[in-house]
Amino acid sequence: MNKGEQENLFWADLLRAVVVFGVILVHVAADVITEWSTFPKSWWWAANIYDSLIRGPVPVFVMLSGALLLPKRESCKDFFRKRFNRIAIPSVAWIVLFLLWKKHFYKPDLGFAEALRWVAGDTVHFHLWFLYLIIGLYLVTPIFRILIAQAKKRDIFYFLMLWFFVSSLLPFAEALGEMFTHANVHIKIPVEPASGFIGYFVLGYFLNRYVTKKSIFNAWAVWIVGLAVCLFGTYFLSLHFHSFQMLLYGNMSPNVIFYTASFFIVVKYAGPVLERHMNHGLKNLIVNLSKASFGIYLIHPMILDALGKGRWGFVLKADMSHPIYMIPLTAVVIYSLSFLAIFVIQKIPYLRKIA
Repeated sequence: MNKGEQENLFWADLLRAVVVFGVILVHVAADVITEWSTFPKSWWWAANIYDSLIRGPVPVFVMLSGALLLPKRESCKDFFRKRFNRIAIPSVAWIVLFLLWKKHFYKPDLGFAEALRWVAGDTVHFHLWFLYLIIGLYLVTPIFRILIAQAKKRDIFYFLMLWFFVSSLLPFAEALGEMFTHANVHIKIPVEPASGFIGYFVLGYFLNRYVTKKSIFNAWAVWIVGLAVCLFGTYFLSLHFHSFQMLLYGNMSPNVIFYTASFFIVVKYAGPVLERHMNHGLKNLIVNLSKASFGIYLIHPMILDALGKGRWGFVLKADMSHPIYMIPLTAVVIYSLSFLAIFVIQKIPYLRKIA
């Protein structure tokens, strides 16, 4: 890759670095946001603000994967060989590590048969579902590359509109109807190829390929509206039902789809501008954070748990004091410790493959 290509991809490094911090921020804020009536409303609002600001971090990761992987042309053999080294080996290693973590701290009687059931059913740990998701997306990538290469812009747009209708709009309408009218009505349209995160995968390619810099101001506007919908919509729904309502937080909620798509566009075109005003040290830090992002995602729940349970002799969590500063402080500490741990692992020859 030449220097120009590296500069063009700095936005992707920036996106990874920001989004993996967002994942940590969401997990830290969860201790407060889910407790509607436990904490003062100012505490809940602080958590709601932070959580809404970084909605849909996993969809953004998926969009970035689609943007970078779908345009490439390589044989299935080469594709899966690279993915095996980058995904399969770390996945197996971290699943085993979290099984050992659970056995040591939470379930001493965990046996081999039950551990296998956990692995098969994706119940080892709350964040490892992403590994199963990305493996599934990679399995269909060679086929979607062929489809994307032959498709015109209008064809991809049609697929995305179908995906939005089937995977987002209909389920959202059903959920709203059930919440307010208790009408258990389900509209069943089985369009399996346009269901789930595959839409985000294709959306990332579409935004990267067809949306130009001229759209950045519209993207900013959509991002602000999406943030407002999540912030105030979640508050009023929770107020109405006297408990935290996460309808507008869901990865497939319409507001989250527009929010994450606009965020993707903003970072892509703001990234080069920010890069020009960064010194060499800060750019290197962002690149290193990007390289460690997968490992940071995988290890951070261990550090979150260790700090929250006081396993290292002290406790650090979002509800220790006012979340307006405790949430970002805790998230920064976890992010930093996770990065340092992965940075060290990457320097050890026999361990670097898992990070």
